[in-house]
Amino acid sequence: MGGHVFTATETNSKEKWQQAWEVLSGHPLQSWQWGQLKAQTGPWDAHRIIITDDSGKTVGGAQILVRSLPWPFTAMCYIPRGPLAAPGTHLADIADVCAAWCKKNTRAVSLKIDPAVTKADLGKNLSASWSNAPTVLIAKTATIPLTGSQDEIMHSIHSKKARQYIRKATREGVVCRPARREDLPDILNLYHHTANNDGFALHSDEFYNQAWSVLDGINQVFVAEAEGKIQAFLWNATSDDTAFELWGAVSDQGKKLRANYALKWTAICAARDRGTRLYDLNGLLNDGISDFKLLWVSEPTWWIGTFDYPLNPLAGLWKTAMRLHSKWNQRNDAQKNTSLD
Repeated sequence: MGGHVFTATETNSKEKWQQAWEVLSGHPLQSWQWGQLKAQTGPWDAHRIIITDDSGKTVGGAQILVRSLPWPFTAMCYIPRGPLAAPGTHLADIADVCAAWCKKNTRAVSLKIDPAVTKADLGKNLSASWSNAPTVLIAKTATIPLTGSQDEIMHSIHSKKARQYIRKATREGVVCRPARREDLPDILNLYHHTANNDGFALHSDEFYNQAWSVLDGINQVFVAEAEGKIQAFLWNATSDDTAFELWGAVSDQGKKLRANYALKWTAICAARDRGTRLYDLNGLLNDGISDFKLLWVSEPTWWIGTFDYPLNPLAGLWKTAMRLHSKWNQRNDAQKNTSLD
């Protein structure tokens, strides 16, 4: 670790974690709000650790989700889109500190990570204790830098057709706006209809109702209206670093009106106006949704993928079980694509 002594300290203070998360340019899935949502709606406990060097400077951190497992595995740890490392600090070193903390403070069989970094950004390879693991969040994605003007971002959209459809939707009477709480029933009706047609699973309606409240501060939710109805919605979690697409759907009529093009452009502009650095369309598969996403970028972005660190002797057996689960449930995991449920 370059001669430094790193110390990991757990915090239960929202204010302290928020400050560290902002200093470390954290992903929205590392936000306090996301941890609270997972803890309130599923079998997870959220722990936040702040990592300092020997001078007391914050050099890293992680929101670690811990889930109980059936005997004999006891529990597993997961750091969605993390851990976080300060500039000048190797993420590989921070990952090892997180693993040591988990081994000492939990009964988990393993720690899983999938940071939003490329191999080039990683700086140096993870230590030999880490190995590739079954995918949680898809490594292949599409990202749009938000550092330029709106005109520059529009010009950077790869597909001329996509740019034309954004303008066409407006001419056809599509109106995009931030969603309101009272829109949720219509949003969920549209989501259920899409899920039934396309054959993927959803959380309960109560989950999305809680997400509306609990994710306050990182929520950016938009709807596209036409012909007196909501024709599409897009639900993003957004930090200073990343706007991350969580959930979305478009009606058949919305597709004809190109409402999904205008809606995505609205979300991109809103993230840029917020001061966000990057727009992440969240995962590419070999399907129509991914074909749509690829219209917006010249080439995919590849994060380093999902890695696993064994914390006890049962880790190998657990990893095998997870590989089988991943193959069996690949389609549904890809559609939700925001946690290991």
